[in-house]
Order: sequence, then structure tokens, then C-alpha cells
Amino acid sequence: MYLSYYSVYVKRYTKYILTALIIICLCFPARSQSADRETTLSGLVVDQAKSPVAHATITLDGKNVGKTNAKGLFTISFSKNTPLNLRISSIGKKVFSEKVSRDELNAGTKVFMLEEEVNQLEAIEILGLSKVDEVNKQSFNVTALDATKLHNTSMDVGQLINRVSGVRVRESGGLGSQTAISLNGFTGNQVKLFLDGLPIDNYGSSFQINNIPINYINQIEVYKGVVPVWLGGDALGGAINLVKNTKVGNFLDASYSYGSFNTHRANFNLGYIAKNGFTLELNGYKNYSKNNYWVDINVVPDIESGVTIPDRVRRFHDQYDNQMLGVNVGVSNKKWADQFLVGLQLGDNHADIQTGNRMDDVFGARFREGTIILPSLYYKKDDFLLEGLDISLRGSFNLGKEKNVDTVYRQFNWYGESIPKGQNSSGGEVSRELYTYKNNNGNAALNVKYAINPTNTLYFNNTFTSTDRKGENPLQPDNDFYKQPKQLQKNITGLALGNADIKNMVNQVFIKHYAQHVHSYQVNNNVYSDYEESRNMLGYGLASSYALGINSQVKFSYEKTYRMPAVDELFGDVINLTANPQLKPESSHNFNLNVNHTFLWKEKNALSISADGIYRQAKDFIRYVNSASNNNNNMLQMAQNQRDVNNIGADFEVHYAYERKLNIAGSVTYQNLRNRTKYETSTTDVSIFYKDRLPNIPYLFGHGDISYEWKDVLLPNSNLKLGAYVYYVHDYFLRWPSAGAANTKEVIPEQLSYDASLVYSFASGKYNIGIDGRNLSDALLYDNYMLQKPSRNFSIKFRYTITK
Repeated sequence: MYLSYYSVYVKRYTKYILTALIIICLCFPARSQSADRETTLSGLVVDQAKSPVAHATITLDGKNVGKTNAKGLFTISFSKNTPLNLRISSIGKKVFSEKVSRDELNAGTKVFMLEEEVNQLEAIEILGLSKVDEVNKQSFNVTALDATKLHNTSMDVGQLINRVSGVRVRESGGLGSQTAISLNGFTGNQVKLFLDGLPIDNYGSSFQINNIPINYINQIEVYKGVVPVWLGGDALGGAINLVKNTKVGNFLDASYSYGSFNTHRANFNLGYIAKNGFTLELNGYKNYSKNNYWVDINVVPDIESGVTIPDRVRRFHDQYDNQMLGVNVGVSNKKWADQFLVGLQLGDNHADIQTGNRMDDVFGARFREGTIILPSLYYKKDDFLLEGLDISLRGSFNLGKEKNVDTVYRQFNWYGESIPKGQNSSGGEVSRELYTYKNNNGNAALNVKYAINPTNTLYFNNTFTSTDRKGENPLQPDNDFYKQPKQLQKNITGLALGNADIKNMVNQVFIKHYAQHVHSYQVNNNVYSDYEESRNMLGYGLASSYALGINSQVKFSYEKTYRMPAVDELFGDVINLTANPQLKPESSHNFNLNVNHTFLWKEKNALSISADGIYRQAKDFIRYVNSASNNNNNMLQMAQNQRDVNNIGADFEVHYAYERKLNIAGSVTYQNLRNRTKYETSTTDVSIFYKDRLPNIPYLFGHGDISYEWKDVLLPNSNLKLGAYVYYVHDYFLRWPSAGAANTKEVIPEQLSYDASLVYSFASGKYNIGIDGRNLSDALLYDNYMLQKPSRNFSIKFRYTITK
């Protein structure tokens, strides 16, 4: 019923918008003039490495006549009497200029090579921006990271994201533990995660930010605040897009690492494109760890007497095992498709549950498991039917399961000792549980881009997601909770117009329509009844950037955005989060300002500085509070709405580089989230928490790193790199600052940690060895109250890569 409702919705509005796009296309006759009145010149623009140069500007006799597409191709038409003085330019490249002879007209595709602008190119390369510069130069407040520079380290994707100003990845423990991304004060589901532009809400527990190896990804794009239309998400605080490790041609990238706590991580990526266009992409990874790191416990009870003592002990029930295998098969470089791939992702994970939401509660038998069976489809075609009309379509459906198991009727202590639980206990370590469920997640995204002319571009996106959770608990077959409907459908439609008509300025205005339908339940006096609600909301915004020169840029963006509650917020995850089916969507006015500049001197030195200012005015802000139905510490929390929340913040980032040897970088972030809900339950009594800083959210943190590279060490064509890193987080309160006496407040303490890495590559990067050390000072580290992160640990990684 609900899928058909949304199918009609998508068909109705998509039809109207696509029709409008086609009409607009046909309104520009310059693209289809008669061949007998015009001469055409087709060209391919490449750099010195023979890679295509996208979006290079083409001018003819001083007039702007077009740009190259994503493949570096262009075609221009003009009368034979027009002077043939051709000029091609692109950032970081020398301007190409020549008079094209008439023999080259209408004679196939001509190749034009742009040489590098040496000073500018070296400055960009030593700052590590060459591959991501195009993303960073968007009008949106976005930071792009080149993950390939860290493929020889043992880190995961979450650890790299932690180096972006304004971002914190909060973990509850070691490898495979639960995570939450905080971006400019907004956290968890308020920050959306994408893989190659498609939301990964439906990937389940087997594919999380801290179990994805760094080699799986080529690039990470962090959008702060305003999210572009083409991503198609309902993010409130920003979005992170992961770009997979794919290359042009044939390649193999394989690695294996071993580390402390019996941690093993392996990864491989393989790509093959035959001359006839047959395409194969194969990737996979394996993660395993006992996670038996040392923790300091204030109260370790004797299992018999109950007498407690403080002690330093190892975690004993925290094993994590995870594997993923993905394959995409199809064709590339065909007339009807640039790429058409059918894929399948298979994976599973097993995670022991060592603690509740504090380490006072310790478990010895609880665990969770998950599987992923995810078929997918991808189609992409530039110049689809019309020149300048690019489309892409992605879709996937997860047939996997999630399971929570709590069947051992015993009580454990931190030494791994146990005794039977009392007769009044509900069974199991927390509650007798053998719940298995399928979320039946599916999503699909259509992107359409039309270059109206060299300076104006239309963007359209429609993203649809659906969830229908079904599950059972054979240990509680008569429990009505498991029989209740848990269905969620969401559709987001976006339309944007980009303009680069004004010199040195790029603008984009957009609108987004958000639709959601929830079919769930409500409880009155322990009696369940159906609950259904549909919501429709309209968002809008703009993004603008102005180049003050080739090395300076100012960006401003604004968005009125909405974020619908996620599946776990509505229906719970049974382990740590209880359900709240009546949770409201949250909304926000987001303002962002960014200024960045790069100083260059003596050809070998470069200093890049970037400063951000943000303002958020949120309504019905979703945050986690202690569940009223679970006052013990074993269940985490329930998602609830906080009516009014404001956030004023800033972050600052600096990066210095000398030649391609020395790199020094650092960032600092401050965010001031305040409760602006003056009246909680009445219109006369001002809330004691009014103007309080929101609890359990870090508000001051930063990082710094330094690295140095040596060339041709021991062997020719080799490289040795040494790096050191420091991370800092200021202490913050677990609960409202105005609650309780000063000496009884629960505080997540100040954090200061140090990491280091040593990487040696030889045979021009074909063979690589990396050694990493983390938390070198063996500090007590926390992202969540009373949940310690790993103690000092080391790892070594071996990597082999080849490209043909």
C-alpha cells in the first residue's frame, strides 16, 4: 500500500520535472543548428599524464563557447567565416592557444594537451589538493580528503574523517564498536553518510564508518551544513560522501595488517575493463579483533561477596568479526551507457557486547550479529539523448538480517567470573532475548544534470528509501511488541540551478521537497494500536562562492532543511536504543561562511588557511535521553525532540608544506549549542535548562599533524614517510549543566592522545610497508561517558598495488 503510494508520487512529480527539463533543452537551438551552415570542431583535452581535463574553458576569438565535459571532450560549432583562434584554459594548467587550420575541421576528434603551470601545480600538489581541488572549489562549504595518500596505513575511514575541522567520530570502544559522527554540533543520524552519492542507511551493521578500511575509499567529501541537491539526503547538519577505490583501466590493490589485541585487517580491490567494454569490479575486506584492551574500572565486585575494588583489567568478551565481498559486472564506454553495472554485496558481522552504556555493567555472553545481502544497479550516461544532458541511476535493496542474543541466565564480573542470576530476574543478562529481524531496506536515486549553456546548469535528484521491519523472538512468542507494524517510506526531490555567469563567482539556488510516511504503533495502558502519519515539507537554499584570485575564495551558503527520524530512532535497535514511534522531524535554518587562502613564496613554500563560521537555528532537535522505561544502565537511551536549539560555532584550519617533503597541519573547532526552549511544560515557568549548553556533545576540540618524506632511501624509486599526530577534546558534561551540584556532575574528561606512523614504499609504490602506533601515551580515552577506548596499540601493514 505504502510503496504504491510513493510509486505514484515519484511517477507524478518526476514526470513533470523531466518534461520541463526536456522542454528547456529544446529551447536552445544553438545545440542543433544545420550541419550545412556550420563547421564543427571536436576535441579531447588531456594533461601531460594523458588524463582527461574536465571543465576546461573553450574560447574562440575571445568569446566563451563552451567547456569540456567530465571526459575532457568538447564539440563547438561555428560559421566558416569565423576567425579560428582557439584558446583552452584550466586552473593549474598553461593556457593553450593556436590557430586551427581548416583541414582539422569536421575531421574527427583532435587531441589538445595542456601543460602544467609549474608554480601553481607544485603548490597544489604539496598541499595534497590536486585530486580533490575541484570538489573543494565548489560553492558549498565542503572539505575533500584524498584517502589514497593514507592507503599504506592501518587506519579506517572514521580515523581519517577525525582529521577534518568541525568533525568528530565518536566510538563506544574498539574495532567494530558503535559510532556516531558529530559535525558542527549535529550528530548521529543528523549527519548523513553516502557511498558514491547513494545513502547507505540500508547497509546494516556490517558496513559502518569504523569497519571500512581506508583502501576501500579513494576520496572523502565532507559537506558542512548545506548539502547539494545531487546527494539527495535529508541531512540536518551535513553529509559525508565516500568515493570508492576505482581507477581507469585494470588494477589490483591488496593489503593485510596485524596489530595489538589480535587484530587482523585485510582488503583487496580489483578492476578490469576489456577492450570490448566488459567491466568487472571486485572488492572485499576482513576485520577481526579480540578487542581485549586494558581498561581501568572503579568498582570491580567480587562475584561471591559483592565487595568492590578498583582494578585495571582486560576486556574479555568483546570479539568482533566482520567480512564483506562485493562484485559489479557490466559494460563501460558504450554508446548507450558510459557504465552499466549489476552488483551484489555480501557480508556479515559478529560483535560481542561487553558493557551497557557504562562499564559498571559488564556482560559475558550477550552478542549481536548481522548479515548483508544487497543486490544493486548502476547506470550512467553523459550526453544522454542531448548534448550536455547527463543522467545516473543507482538502486539497491538489502535482504540481510540483524540479530540480538541474550540467553545466558548468569551475572558476570570484570574477571570473567559468573554466578546464576536471582530468581526475580527477567532472564538473560538483561532481558531474555533472541530477536531476529529484517529491515527490508531499499533505496533508489536518480540524478539528472543539464548544461543549458557554458555558464548555467540544471540539477535534478529524486531519492526514495523504504523500510519494512519484520522480526520475531522465539523466546517471547506472545510479546505483542514484536507483532507491531514498523514501516517507513521517505522520498526527497530536489531541483537546483547553478550559474557561473559573473566573473569569478559561482552560485546555486535550490528547492527540496521532503515526504515521509510512518506506519507504526502507539501504546496506551499496555494496549497497542495502529499509528500512521504522513508528512510533506518544502526546503530551499542557496550556495555562492567568489574567487578573490587564483588562491583565495569566499563561500556563503544558507538552507532551510528538514531531517526525518531514522529507523532505529522510531523503532529502536533492541540493544541500546528504545523505540519512539511518535518522534517528530527536525528542521533547521543553516548559515555557513567560509574564507580560504593559499600563500605561495619562493616556489617551494605553501601555506593554506581556512576559516568557517556557522549558525544553526533548529526546531524539534532530536537528542538521546535516558529512556523512562529503562532506568537501569543496560539500555542506552530514547530519541526525543528538543523544541528549540541554537548553535553558533567556528573552526579554523591551517596547512603548511615545503616542497613535497614537509607537511604541517592543524585545526581547532568551537561549537556552542544552546537550549533555547524557554518553557518546557507550561507558559509561565521558565525551564531551569533554558540557555544551557546541550549535554553530551563535545564543544571544543582540535588536531595537529606533521610528516616528512625522504626519496630514494635504500632503493631507487622508493619513499620513506614519518608522521606524528595529536588529538585534543575539551571536557564536557554528560547531563544538563544546571542539573545537580558542581561536585556531583558527570563529566566526559579532557582527552589528549598521540599517534605516529612510518611508511616505506619501493618499486614506485608497488610494494609498501606501514607501521602505526596509536594512543602512544596510553591515556584513558573516552568518546562516551564511562566507555573507555583502546589503550596503547600498534599495527603493521603490507600492501601490494599494480595498475595497467
